[in-house]
Amino acid sequence: MVLSQEENTLLLDGRTEVRSGSRMLEADEIFYDRGEATLDASGNVYFEQEGLRFSSQSAHFDLDAKQGELQQVEYRVVDLGARGSAESAEIESADLTHFKDISYTTCRPGSNDWLLEAKELDIDRAEGIGVARHAKVRFKGVPFAYLPYARFPIDDRRHSGFLLPSIGTGERSGTDIAVPYYFNIAPELDATLTPRYLSKRGFMLGGELRYLQEKHSGELRAEILPDDREAIDGENSTRGALSYQARGNPAPRWGFDVDLNYVTDNQYLDDLGNSLVVTSTRQLERRGDLTYTGDGWDALGRVQYFQTIDDDIPTSARPYTRLPQLLFNLDKPRQAMGLRYLLRTEYANFDHPDDSKVKGHRFDIQPGISLPLTRSWGFFTPKASVRYTGYNLENQTPGESSNPDRTLPTLSLDSGLFFDRYTTMFDTPLTQTLEPRLFYLYTPYENQDDLPDFDTAFVDFSFASLFRENRFSGSDRVGDANQLTAALTSRTLSDSTGAELFRASIGQIYYFRDREVQLLTGLPEQDDSSSPVVGELAARMGDDWSTRASIQWNPHKDQSQIEKGDASLLYRDDDQRVANLSYRFTDKLVKQTDISGRWPITPRLGVVGRWTYSLLHNTTMLGFAGFEYDSCCWRVRLLAQQLLTSVDDEPLNTVMLQFELKGFASIGHEVDDYLEDNILGYHAN
Repeated sequence: MVLSQEENTLLLDGRTEVRSGSRMLEADEIFYDRGEATLDASGNVYFEQEGLRFSSQSAHFDLDAKQGELQQVEYRVVDLGARGSAESAEIESADLTHFKDISYTTCRPGSNDWLLEAKELDIDRAEGIGVARHAKVRFKGVPFAYLPYARFPIDDRRHSGFLLPSIGTGERSGTDIAVPYYFNIAPELDATLTPRYLSKRGFMLGGELRYLQEKHSGELRAEILPDDREAIDGENSTRGALSYQARGNPAPRWGFDVDLNYVTDNQYLDDLGNSLVVTSTRQLERRGDLTYTGDGWDALGRVQYFQTIDDDIPTSARPYTRLPQLLFNLDKPRQAMGLRYLLRTEYANFDHPDDSKVKGHRFDIQPGISLPLTRSWGFFTPKASVRYTGYNLENQTPGESSNPDRTLPTLSLDSGLFFDRYTTMFDTPLTQTLEPRLFYLYTPYENQDDLPDFDTAFVDFSFASLFRENRFSGSDRVGDANQLTAALTSRTLSDSTGAELFRASIGQIYYFRDREVQLLTGLPEQDDSSSPVVGELAARMGDDWSTRASIQWNPHKDQSQIEKGDASLLYRDDDQRVANLSYRFTDKLVKQTDISGRWPITPRLGVVGRWTYSLLHNTTMLGFAGFEYDSCCWRVRLLAQQLLTSVDDEPLNTVMLQFELKGFASIGHEVDDYLEDNILGYHAN
């Protein structure tokens, strides 16, 4: 160490460490000028400040300004796991650093699978951005992009600018190129504008606006294809879609939910949709809800309209609109003597696009009372209610009243017992239960043929529907009933975790009289003495395997006694292996297998796929297969898909590619989102 008091300098020779706050410097030789407040370091220089680490051969620092410059630099951005080298690094502040002749990558040391090389690079930690000038992007040493100016995020904060384009191809649209531009308007408001070129159809423009307020949020999406070259005879040449979703709680207890959707023509989703869910949509909903939640009660106001986009659905068969619908529900447990008070009230005005259809107003009210009696070994709940429904109708059938009504009481008795015993299996303590349940239901018969059917349908029969008070949904029909449900459930529970390892349930309804009320006039009454037998099964087989199954068996049929069934086998493990195998059957309607999964071949390479096959039509409804390769600093996903929107149409074939440079950009389709939607249990990244 050499100290010069006259010159007010200090020379430190030998490995020395200097600290100032969160910053630290090490070097073989350090020269400190107290008068100028500067510090020069040389020989194996190491400098560290929050989020950044440097090693170089020489460095100069202005201590008062908290600035510095390093030469022949190796650096690392700690938060991103990014690293690289540079001719020089200029530290302008604790947040802003300028690099010259720099390389940048998120690959681990010893690997430069992808590399950004730039004449200049600025890292601004305060703004969360990096700006590169005259940059080349290399992959495996091969340059594939030149960027005279590139601005990219270095953390999760949003910034305006071009997003990398997506490129794909499909039979109906040809080559599909989209170049989105992102607008970071405000912390709670952003937008994306996406010019798009479809080689078979022309230019398309799409946009998305998102906002997030303290008490509500929303999304507005729109797209327009001004001149579709594939339009038949020039019809529907201008095509587009619009959707708006919003939800929120503008005041305590108040809430709203809006879902508006529109397309210009009935073939729009078939031509420009890319998923089975979208292309199988036949009704687009437009709905607005306003809700209020009180203490033991709630209210709902709704307006609802549907745009039918299936030409095969005649106008007369299209759904009614509700303009408006008002609902009030009350549920007050633990009242006097343990009673529970119940009330459901509805008013709705139904309209229809077919002017000849009956339409009008419906008022429905159902007060009820129950007495839940519960013990650790069982429960018994008697319940009684009365339901009144009245109408004020237009276009009623000649000779029928325009103001029909209906009043019906309902009585139910629900009871169950709980038996359990302790046992062991493979030295594992378990609890087995036996849970019998009886449910009696009585509703007298009343002829309801003079009532319209605005929104009523049969409830899909299942184990849960064994305990419903009405076999119809909606308010236009109340099923007559004098019946008893008998059901039995058995569970196996782990004593150590409480997890359900096995559950089996079976149940059936026994009818004491025929069911005369039907949806349509003239349909024969149901005279079977019992319902189909419904069974359910669920089991966990170790930590990775699970299975579910259900079956509906009708003992009154001579053939095809199994009316409905499904079974699935699921596999999940900690190594991201996912496998799903399922089968669904509904007599004369559905007979379908579905296989999907992700399976790693090596620690970095995995295959993904799904195959949904209709045994009823002997055709593939949806099939895709591909692979994903996940390196330390880049990822690629490639899929080939075949989609059948209707059994009478030709399948739609598409190829989807996503290429991601971790910590920098992603190019192509959002394949990760697509896989999460289509493979149960799949999680990207």
